[in-house]
Amino acid sequence: MRLAISGTAHSGKTTLLKSFLHTWRNYESPSTSYRDILKEKELDHSKGTTPKTQTVILDHLVDTVQGYKIDDNVIYDRCPLDALVYTLWAHEKGIKGFDKEFVTNQIAMCRESMRSLDIIFLSRFDSSQKVEAKKDGTRETDVEFIKEVDNIFYTIYMQYMGNPQADVFFPNGDSPTVILLPNHGQARVDLIAEYVTPEGTMYGEEESILNPENLSDLERLVEMQKEQLDKEEKDKELFEKFGIDQNQFKF
Repeated sequence: MRLAISGTAHSGKTTLLKSFLHTWRNYESPSTSYRDILKEKELDHSKGTTPKTQTVILDHLVDTVQGYKIDDNVIYDRCPLDALVYTLWAHEKGIKGFDKEFVTNQIAMCRESMRSLDIIFLSRFDSSQKVEAKKDGTRETDVEFIKEVDNIFYTIYMQYMGNPQADVFFPNGDSPTVILLPNHGQARVDLIAEYVTPEGTMYGEEESILNPENLSDLERLVEMQKEQLDKEEKDKELFEKFGIDQNQFKF
């Protein structure tokens, strides 16, 4: 199964990845990262990103997820959706080069790559956690920026939950499941275990949490999702916000 952990900086993705690989030992995670390429090419990123940076990141993440087969057990630290979110942030900020044409092309490329994923686990920023920089300077520490990116992730998630068949970011009929994670580390692993068997496969219909015999588990998950959804006062219209014509993505 092909899994990904997505989310803004300081949302616990790396820690969760380590916990996952410790629990599901028959999984692997790619050894190379887009960060290696950015360092090699000396490209700025995060708040200082450019269209060239975002193109390099998206190309790498797309190539990575498409490089595995459907029966491989792999989990990614970020996926093409992450690259797109930072592109949307740059577009909203009016950064040079992030015009509608560039963003539209990035959306189309990201959307197609979603066919190569089975589940995306979305990790949100917990503002109660202390934000610390890495010694190599690669970790973003601007809390306002982190929150802005986190809100874009969440807005995309809300749109996905509202009407996945009409969602512009995910291919209709061949989309990964997107799961919103709780903040606590062990609770995250416990939630993942509701979807991934000890052998690393997705639960079948007879074993699924959707089985009528497991209604208590289902109710707990629904309540967990509801608590996360209630954090936002309203669902913003994503395409009005970014000025993108949604009709371009109707197939």
